[in-house]
Amino acid sequence: MLRKCIRYVSALTVAIVAVPSIVSAENLSYYLPSDVSYDESITKPKEALGYNVGDWHARPEQIVNYMKLLAEESDRITIEETGRTHEQRPLVLLTVTSPDNHKNIEDVRKRHLAAADTSRDADPNNTPLVLYMGYSIHGDESSGSNAAILLAYYLAAAQGEAIDAVLNDSVVLLDPAFNPDGLARFAQWANQHKSQNLVADPQSREHVQPFVRGRVNHYWFDLNRDWLLLQHPESRARIANFQKWKPNVLTDYHEMGTNSTYFFQPGIPSRKNPLTPDENVRLTEILAAEHADSLDDIGSLYYTEESFDDFYYGKGSTYPDIQGAVGILFEQASSRGHLQDSVNGEVAFPFTIRNQFVASLSTIYGAHKSKARFIRFQEQAYDNALEAAASQNFDGYLVGDATDASRLQGFVDILKQHGIEGYRIEKDIEKDGEVYKAGQSYFIPAKQDQFGLIQGIFSTRKDFPDNTFYDVSGWTLAHAFNLPFTTHRGRIQIADNAWDAPVQQQTTLEDAYAYAFNWDNYNAPALLQSLLENNIHARQSTKSFAVKAQGQRKTFEPGAVIVPKAYQNKEWHQVQRILATLAKEHKVAVTSISTGLTPEGVDLGSRNIQPVEKPSVMMMTGDGVNLYEAGEAWYYLDRHVGIPLSMVDTDRLSRVDLIRYSHIIMVDGWYNSYLSDDIKEKLKQWVQQGGVLIGQRGGAEWLSNNGLLHARYVDSEVFQNAFKQDGLTYQERDDFYAEQRIAGAIFSMDVDTSHPLFYGFPRENMPVFKSSLEAFETPESPFVSVAKYSNKLLLSGYADERNRDILKGKTNIAAHRFGDGHVIAFTDNVNFRAYFWGTAKLLSNAIYLGDRIDVYAQPLKDKAAADEEAAAQSH
Repeated sequence: MLRKCIRYVSALTVAIVAVPSIVSAENLSYYLPSDVSYDESITKPKEALGYNVGDWHARPEQIVNYMKLLAEESDRITIEETGRTHEQRPLVLLTVTSPDNHKNIEDVRKRHLAAADTSRDADPNNTPLVLYMGYSIHGDESSGSNAAILLAYYLAAAQGEAIDAVLNDSVVLLDPAFNPDGLARFAQWANQHKSQNLVADPQSREHVQPFVRGRVNHYWFDLNRDWLLLQHPESRARIANFQKWKPNVLTDYHEMGTNSTYFFQPGIPSRKNPLTPDENVRLTEILAAEHADSLDDIGSLYYTEESFDDFYYGKGSTYPDIQGAVGILFEQASSRGHLQDSVNGEVAFPFTIRNQFVASLSTIYGAHKSKARFIRFQEQAYDNALEAAASQNFDGYLVGDATDASRLQGFVDILKQHGIEGYRIEKDIEKDGEVYKAGQSYFIPAKQDQFGLIQGIFSTRKDFPDNTFYDVSGWTLAHAFNLPFTTHRGRIQIADNAWDAPVQQQTTLEDAYAYAFNWDNYNAPALLQSLLENNIHARQSTKSFAVKAQGQRKTFEPGAVIVPKAYQNKEWHQVQRILATLAKEHKVAVTSISTGLTPEGVDLGSRNIQPVEKPSVMMMTGDGVNLYEAGEAWYYLDRHVGIPLSMVDTDRLSRVDLIRYSHIIMVDGWYNSYLSDDIKEKLKQWVQQGGVLIGQRGGAEWLSNNGLLHARYVDSEVFQNAFKQDGLTYQERDDFYAEQRIAGAIFSMDVDTSHPLFYGFPRENMPVFKSSLEAFETPESPFVSVAKYSNKLLLSGYADERNRDILKGKTNIAAHRFGDGHVIAFTDNVNFRAYFWGTAKLLSNAIYLGDRIDVYAQPLKDKAAADEEAAAQSH
């Protein structure tokens, strides 16, 4: 029985629960099963760390060093470095199994993969169980990674028939720290504020982190939203391991509010993704019974099915569910330090670690007990995926975009990492008004093992039985990359090899009068910035023109960049060499131009082709700023464009010289409480003197409310009044509030491609991520509205029809001059989670082309006066 494997000393348990602040065991008896013997040759955690587990927050390098030591000492463990974080910390994975299995580990892996291979049958008796045990993807939820230390020791040192049986039949993949950078940040914070006499006061500095919390990675991203999107090295390493092994169970250990207890899945039953098989839930329930049994033994409180969901496939506990595995979310009430008061009494760090460790053991032993059923589920899940593919009224998906091979390649790279196959099409296909060009479009067959995940990636579902979402309700990847896509049935001519790269124009730079490249490539801003960083003179056009190059006519649209021989500060041959190298690096086609006289459009010396100054960009950070949106903007500008971004906290703005910046970004935030009237005046003067001020969501609202942006936000009362508020029962309150919010959906917007903000964008209608009710009323001045929500605005996800009716035709991007400067505003997050490449380049356009906007706007009238005037006109 599992209970026998994890029985604890009752007297110690009672004492610890009653007075958790005294927990600091001199040995491992507080954590480990008491009726199991341990190999004395294996180094105990304290001997390696220098302290008992739970006395201090272990730093990532301490965890890695101990894991390496265990791998040296135990023939059950091997360790590998699978990647590096942004801060160059190693990502490690322990493979734990019996010594005999290790001798033939590749054969073990192949035998396990038989269950996920629809071309062969698996023998449950000969198919190893694989468990992926992962911890602390949020760095300040560190009880998980500290529990991983205990689990590693247990797996290395525990003796007896129970552990031998598990290791003979199973492979445990132990990932001790999903987010080492965040874990390091939080461990440093918690440890440097620890007192000898532990302080439980929640308001004490130890429990209140600064702006950049330990939760996030280096670029301030929530890595538990990146399992599907794969924008970060931590996620890419993790998914490579997942797809290599295709585990039966994946665990995801978190923490929640201090006043809670302990949660493990199942979550809220009605909030399961409908694509997830029901057997997944039944297996989760089987493991839940094991967790309950184990936690009962040590007297810990817990609950299930009352919170959290399994809908978005980009979370750790949900990503496995569509791939024949069971993902399990664990949430422990957090001490957020070493000791903290709660409504349940003091929560001690060792207490939180113990619950996570106990649940780790119940997962391993519980899954092993039902091994055959987990193997059958995995096999059935993939077989059912093929059957589902065969039953569809289409053979696969077409997706492509002839305007931008780089953006298409970014989409393809994600699918490849998820083990999905796709083939470049070799003959044009016209469907639904779109032409899918040969060499620049792909066909993704439905008939493949990963069809379940493919459905999740391409889903455009808009109707849901439960409209309450823990995370986003729509994430369609093709929409995020602004790629046309459709289902297709019938024969199709495709390339022989999966994922052959899209055909791109090759650049051969001849000696020339000038060089030019269009702005439609996603990497064009990065190439321009690289040229500026190399002190190469570049110019950008606001008019189209055509040239003759290599015997062909080549058209350049507004936004095109020209590198002329004139005005260069380097020798021309140096400019040519640097340009050729950078164009190849960024995969942007560059055209050689032999003369400044063009056969069509403006000539190269036109006043409509102006020099580009290297931007100096600052972004507000700190108090009042949305950490995630700031991180997304930083990531895009740093990693995708190459702009060195200055980040200045709001509490320092009064002491900062703004003159050194050409652009200032205000992402979403709550600025009213943090920007004084003096700062407001300082910003106004800076814009009037020529600066470009860019606001997003809350930043845009602040600009509107403070007289810098002459566009009015839609009054929130308009949305509130659209919903019935009378006659509702108290029990209906959750549904009432859920209906009113937009739960991370994808909207359609109509854009003005003749406007500088949309130079290089291919179509007059495109997707945008929407997670709020923010929108502008149609500006009173002409040409200020740059984009509006379409009449048929919902592309994917949930938004109540009443909200959709209000938002139809409302402006979501506005821009105008302000003195000698410019103000640009987005009511939506154009860089959402770094995977919305389709709109991300709007931020580049605001930076490189914002000063080309040549329209003023009338200041807004006082709202009361405007309402009175509108009422009078209605009569």
